[in-house]
Amino acid sequence: MLRVLLAGAGPFVDGLQPHDAHQAPHAVRASKGAVVNTASVAGLGLRSSSLAYAASKAGLINMTTNLARALAPDARVNAVAPGFVETAWTKNWPAERQASSRARSLMQRGSKPEDIADVIIFLCAGTSMINGETIKVDGGLVL
Repeated sequence: MLRVLLAGAGPFVDGLQPHDAHQAPHAVRASKGAVVNTASVAGLGLRSSSLAYAASKAGLINMTTNLARALAPDARVNAVAPGFVETAWTKNWPAERQASSRARSLMQRGSKPEDIADVIIFLCAGTSMINGETIKVDGGLVL
């Protein structure tokens, strides 16, 4: 699981090695664009249902920071870290688990996929000075 979740971060990192991260693929640098990884609050130390999942998301957050260093100033790399998201998968959770997840959020509700998408769009197109950051989209769950 750990390998799959980290490897899924993007094929553009395949050629990067710790000692030559400055040699990021030309297409990413030439894009002058943005990369946004999808992490999780589990990667920030919030309790998770899976050790491998939490570890992979922590690794993705670390990779985001290091790729931001490697690709700057040509491209920006950030991550979003969702908390409880109301999806078809979480809809099948027991009612008590859903209620508990909502209650732990300061907003008293789960995020919707659109909430996550809004932040991704902002990081891609709405700013040019945010780089190497992981933005929590959790309604205050981690606070």
